[in-house]
Amino acid sequence: MSSNITNTTHLGAHFLPKVDTPPLESAKLESCEPKFRFSEQQLRKYPKTQQLKIAVAEKIEKKEYFYGIEILARNHNPKLMLDYTKFGKMLPLFTSLVWLGLDYSRVANVGKVESVRVAKKLKDNQREMLIAPHLSCYGLDTKRLKEFMELNFTNIVIVRGDQYDNEQEFKYASQLVAQIKRECQDSITIAVAGHPEGHPSVSTMQEDMKFLIEKINGGADLIITQVCFKAQALIDFIKSCRLHSINIPIILGIYVPDNIKSLQFLMELTKIEMCEEDLQQYRYHASNGTDAFRFFAAQKVSQMILTVLKTQDINIYGIHFFTMNKFGMVTKVLEELRKYIKI
Repeated sequence: MSSNITNTTHLGAHFLPKVDTPPLESAKLESCEPKFRFSEQQLRKYPKTQQLKIAVAEKIEKKEYFYGIEILARNHNPKLMLDYTKFGKMLPLFTSLVWLGLDYSRVANVGKVESVRVAKKLKDNQREMLIAPHLSCYGLDTKRLKEFMELNFTNIVIVRGDQYDNEQEFKYASQLVAQIKRECQDSITIAVAGHPEGHPSVSTMQEDMKFLIEKINGGADLIITQVCFKAQALIDFIKSCRLHSINIPIILGIYVPDNIKSLQFLMELTKIEMCEEDLQQYRYHASNGTDAFRFFAAQKVSQMILTVLKTQDINIYGIHFFTMNKFGMVTKVLEELRKYIKI
């Protein structure tokens, strides 16, 4: 890799947590794999297929709502338990794992990348689960891609990455999508990112749509929208996709803030805007304490989701929660949604 690295924002199907420690100090922190808890009753309810695109198509055909979650393999809390039993009888249809481009590009053996390691363990030990690790263009070449593909994941979320090097082999997610599709044909499900309000690095929505179309033409099977706080922006994006003959399933990417600092950090990082009235409401409820903020956030996000799901003629049935390994806010939103829909 050359030194021509550009840091950008929100280039993948995720955003990165704030790290307050200096680089040298944080490098000394050991990451330990998160622990997981499931119930056998939950696991028995997974679809028989391991292909996410097939499972999603079956849900849409039956007009059944579903959700997935995104988690981080990086963890500095040895006591962290990702407890899937909190989700109730209906488990997430799939779990995706964030790819930390800069750090993971430095791991020589791709099989030892922490997100790959955790994804493989979940895939091997909980065979009913649908697992979709992320894979970034950054630091990737044909040889490393071949090593990754030999791990035999059935589902992948392709992102360009939060870093970019002018000399990297795969400069765009569309190139990586096309390469994988040529090699694997229909034996793999490829999900890609969609930006409801446009990617921060492009000047117009038309240009952003052009890049999305290139990913679809390359062979993408699913779209996961990136963080957005406006129901109408999501609806308009979905309608625009359909007008541009993008007919693959679109899954709503959803972030539920659990405190005002996390929300403000996310907005600063991603350059995604919230209308001033909504932001003032979040600040007001934050001033009334953590519980008040979380109750309001769950209500607000649930309303946005329901507005999109109930919009006629767009046929959206899936939600994907960016959890940051915090399941509590997801369960609050699911509890609220379950008052109105089966999910």
